[in-house]
Amino acid sequence: MNNQCPGAKINLGIATYGRAWKLTPDSGLSGVPVVVETDGPAPAGLQSLIPGLLSWPEICAKMPNNVNANYRGENAPLRKVTDLEQRYGNYALRPADDNGEHGMWVSYDDPDFAAIKASYVRTKGLGGVALYDLSYDDFRGLCTGLKFPILRAIKHFL
Repeated sequence: MNNQCPGAKINLGIATYGRAWKLTPDSGLSGVPVVVETDGPAPAGLQSLIPGLLSWPEICAKMPNNVNANYRGENAPLRKVTDLEQRYGNYALRPADDNGEHGMWVSYDDPDFAAIKASYVRTKGLGGVALYDLSYDDFRGLCTGLKFPILRAIKHFL
């Protein structure tokens, strides 16, 4: 738009999945992008079976909850970092343990951030939203009790 492209010709992408990497002891503790050191993609999620790719329900299940609060190691919950400046987007991390294992960093769009993006699309008069991939949204309602929470957030603000 700064270079005279009409906003109506621009669609903003919103993902229902996250990209995940293995953290090492050299990755640091803050997780602020760009993370300097990683050890390749994190293990594949059960839904995608692709290393470094997690669906929204898989990410949501890794956030602190009553079930995983006391888990350790590879099942320990991730710590969500909210991007208050809306510069990088949300991400979550679990630093590597003393043995240099089980560290993970995930970048993702959650329903709240999808709502912010949809609001931006409407405010700026953009063409629309490109949602990818609908099958990675929480179609069973396991996280919040609502089915398709990312799609619902987008619809609400458009």
